[in-house]
Amino acid sequence: MNAYRLFIISSAFFGLVALSGNAFAIQDTVKVGDFPRDIDFDPKLNNLYVPNYESGTISIIDASTMIIKDTVIINEGNSNPTRIAIDYKQHLIYVTDKISGILSVIDGINGKVIKSIKIGESLWDIALNENNKKLYISDLIKNEIMILDTENFEVIKSIFINSSPWAITINQNTDKTYVASGTSEAIHIIDGNTDELINDINPGVKPWGLSINEKTNVLYITSWDSNAITVLDLQNEQVIFEIPITSGAWQMNTNQNNGITTISNEHSNELYLLDENSKKIQTISVFDSPQSMIISPTANIIYVANPLSNSISAVSYDYDHYTLTPIIEEVISNNNSVNDELILEVIEGISNIPQREDIDTDMISGLLKNLGVTGEFDGNGIARILLDDYNKKKELQPKTAVIPTWTMDLAMMFSNDLENKPQPKEINCDEEFFFPINDIDKVNPYEIWVNILPICALS
Repeated sequence: MNAYRLFIISSAFFGLVALSGNAFAIQDTVKVGDFPRDIDFDPKLNNLYVPNYESGTISIIDASTMIIKDTVIINEGNSNPTRIAIDYKQHLIYVTDKISGILSVIDGINGKVIKSIKIGESLWDIALNENNKKLYISDLIKNEIMILDTENFEVIKSIFINSSPWAITINQNTDKTYVASGTSEAIHIIDGNTDELINDINPGVKPWGLSINEKTNVLYITSWDSNAITVLDLQNEQVIFEIPITSGAWQMNTNQNNGITTISNEHSNELYLLDENSKKIQTISVFDSPQSMIISPTANIIYVANPLSNSISAVSYDYDHYTLTPIIEEVISNNNSVNDELILEVIEGISNIPQREDIDTDMISGLLKNLGVTGEFDGNGIARILLDDYNKKKELQPKTAVIPTWTMDLAMMFSNDLENKPQPKEINCDEEFFFPINDIDKVNPYEIWVNILPICALS
């Protein structure tokens, strides 16, 4: 058994818990124009702005009531508004057009189109650098990223990209723009100060959607035909790991205030929520095939565009942000040598230990309920499984192992006595210490987490 799997089990106990799986959510939906392709939110005006691709309109929605306040017609309806970006300080709405190559600018307060300029052939994604007041716009036909000065609405530079500049995201902390090349395994990096292409990253997939968590400095990458979210460390520009999902992920959006990232999956009709540690904390089932989305920066609400049903949904979800967020990936990862039910039963068994009065019992009860744990705790069974894993690689194991601090945190949750006792820094890894147990109530919790779940096997 590897260290990651046991750490998943343990971390559910010493942090505050939120679980993956279908989360409780309330969905409120409003009909808009034909094929809403994007959505953005001006929190100061409390307005949602939705480009309706086939109607040639922008729907303005009150984010609190989900009632349409206004419908803006662009170019007398002879347009295909595609993607939008909002200048929140000036309340300006920038809209691309995939068919005409026209960029439109809308006054977000009065809903009037104040400028429409043709700058390309097939404008797709758009992002605003809040620091240098520049718009970065992708052109799918010309394979370019156009950089537009919002002071005078002039294109100051065009950067050629080898193929399909699809998604654009900007790290406002570093003034770097990241561009996903949808048909090649490349992410292009543009320096916001020099407007130069400074590097290309190969994420190992054909990137489709991008989002940055500026606090943790990681880049999330979706790929249309991939069954994982790729997580890339922007410091060294290396892939850290992948988060398994069902294929069909469309777009991502990160709330920089609390670190929550939401991913839409139009194939499975689901939204995935990641915490700031890149762990999947919730899966929310929704009614329609979700594509673009925006997260409220002040409330637990995700606003989602559903192009196949010509609607916008407000999905209110139940989640509290904590400083110590545990790993909430699936408790059981792929390991053919381990019985899933026994791993779950060991969690149930731990919960039967008499707990200290100052421990939140609801936390443990909620964990078990959400995991759906059933059956009798089999201490001998779980010990045998751990021993099997240990014996397969015992020749590579050290004779002693350092005791991780989390084992003490777990043990002290269930015992007042351990606080006053000296605790060893290492344990002996001889086989005689890995004994099966018959009665969970009579075993010291320290013995459970050091012996029954052998730390030596984690080394």
